[in-house]
Amino acid sequence: MVSEITPMCICGGCGRAIEKKFVFCPWCGQSKLAKNSSVSEEERMEQIFNRLEEMQINNRFERLEKMENQLDQLERELDALVLCSEMHK
Repeated sequence: MVSEITPMCICGGCGRAIEKKFVFCPWCGQSKLAKNSSVSEEERMEQIFNRLEEMQINNRFERLEKMENQLDQLERELDALVLCSEMHK
């Protein structure tokens, strides 16, 4: 069964993919109709890519922080296990 493909575009406000039929971005609320003529298409794309890069960096830091917390928890559990093993010798 072939599904219908929804035409998409990129929001100029947040850089997320949205359906072309939307007038406002569902995530950031920016209107597709209000275009800033003082900003070139190249500058808009640069802003979008900069925002995407920032989001990726933040995501990496969040994942690293989560992994660090998991490693700390594992280290505490391992220390308890070693202590328990030494006590039973």
